[in-house]
Amino acid sequence: MRAQRTWKVVGTKHHHSSIEQLQRELAAFNRCIDLLEKAGVNPQDLEVLTTHALTLAEEIDEVRWSNPAKALGWLLENETRTPAARKVSGAG
Repeated sequence: MRAQRTWKVVGTKHHHSSIEQLQRELAAFNRCIDLLEKAGVNPQDLEVLTTHALTLAEEIDEVRWSNPAKALGWLLENETRTPAARKVSGAG
């Protein structure tokens, strides 16, 4: 049974800190999954961790898109900061 998370989004700073915390948790899950895969752990055991990682990724999306205007700003901000993204879009 998965514990429910409740996020109260109060301003941009809190919004970003919630996403950043979830992203750190997701990165930790991904590191564990990677190490366990290399150690040859039972794939069924890895499936549990993978499911939790996917759930965290969904929560990140939910928090990010809880305010579409902020989410769009985040996307545009990352588009202009990422050289590869500018290259792909033809702007550079």
